[in-house]
This record gives sequence, C-alpha cells and structure tokens, in this order.
Amino acid sequence: MVLGRALLYAVVAVALLSVLPAGAGPISEDGAWLDALESRDRGALAALLEDGYQRVDAPTAKGKTALMLAAQAADRALSLALLAAGAKANTRNHNGGTPLMHAAVGGDAAIVQVLLAAGSEVNAVAGTGWTALTLAAVKDHAGILTILLTAGAQPNLPDIYGWTPLMRAVEQKRLAAVRTLAAATGIDLDAHNDDGVTALHRAAALGFVEIVRALVKAGADRSVLDQRGRTPLDYAREAGHRELLPVLSG
Repeated sequence: MVLGRALLYAVVAVALLSVLPAGAGPISEDGAWLDALESRDRGALAALLEDGYQRVDAPTAKGKTALMLAAQAADRALSLALLAAGAKANTRNHNGGTPLMHAAVGGDAAIVQVLLAAGSEVNAVAGTGWTALTLAAVKDHAGILTILLTAGAQPNLPDIYGWTPLMRAVEQKRLAAVRTLAAATGIDLDAHNDDGVTALHRAAALGFVEIVRALVKAGADRSVLDQRGRTPLDYAREAGHRELLPVLSG
C-alpha cells in the first residue's frame, strides 16, 4: 500500500512538471517573486534575477509586472536587468497600462528611451483612453513629452471623455507640459471635449494666467465657442478672473 502511494505521488509530480511553462522556476521561487512584486520590494526582485529567475513577466493579481514597477519607480538598473532577462515591453495590466505608461509617470527619460527601443507601442491606449503622452503631460514631464512626440506619439488622441493630453495638462496646471504640447507638430489647440470645451476654455475658467497666455501665444482661438455658445472670455468673466479679460479680448 505504501509503495503504491509513493508510485502515485511520483506520477503526479511528473505530470505537474510536464505542464509547467518552459523556463519556469520552482513554485517557491514564483511565490517569492510575486511576494516581492506585491510588496514593491525591488531589492528582492533584483536578487531573484541574479539567482537566475526566469519568469520575469509573472504578474500580480491586477496584472502588474516587475517591469512596470521598476519603470514607475524610475529604477533604471532594475528596468535594464528585466529587459535583459526577457521582460516584454508591451505587457498590459488589468487597466490596459503598459510599462511605457508607467515609465511616463516615473519620469526617467532613459527608461522611456530604452522601452521605446525595445518596441514599446508609443500610442498604446489604456482603458481610460489615456496614453503615455497623457500621463507624461499630467506629471509635467516635458522632457519625456518631447521624447514621446519624437517617437511618433499622437498629440490629439482623446480619452474616453474627449479630453486630449493638452486639456489634461491644463486641468492639472502643468505649464511646462502645456508649452511643450502647444508647440508639437500637428497639435490641435482648439480640440474640444464632449461639451465643446477647449483647453483655452478650461484654462480661462480656472484662472491659470500663464497657461492662458501660453495658449494664446501658440495660436489658440480666443473666439471658439462651446456647445452653449460661450467663449473663453465668457468663462473668465463668469469665474471672476478679471486679470484674464485683457488677454482674452480682441
């Protein structure tokens, strides 16, 4: 009976090994990798890599990979090590986020460039409609915006609410991003969201003087109308931003 059980266990063990993915490490290593990933322990991830761990794209329950973590943390050494170990540049988490999007948030230009060189899709769109360009704009990473635009990022891609990266930059009062995007080739300064509101409308409503000036200087239309027939000047008046009236008149 004991021998029979031992034989049964041996058969089961062989069967389990036969269905493991090629290059998969021991189950204990998988657990250690995921534990380190969940706890954002980049040191532990690096140590496992040095020990030869291979399933580097193993994700968390929410689909986040080690490369996404490293890119968002601006950890250049770990990002390079993961790519060298075979990490894929276009994996997606459950929200559609990619390593490049995480790098755009992290703000390390070198990581962004390495990911692009590794084949990251510059215009990949997350579930919200946001792209790496949108995220860089919201974070005011003007240098990364320039890199992404040079790599072919489309400056006018709207999100699910009709907001472009320029509009999102205005909303967050990101002056450097606004100036960078306003100067981009092909930018539509007068693109509007689902309510007919443009970047200039929004800047006027919020009273962002320097951003209003930057948009007007770049050529934004001061007479553009929203769906209710209101101009940016009307927005400034309604919000009591008298300092904007001279800039928006004419």
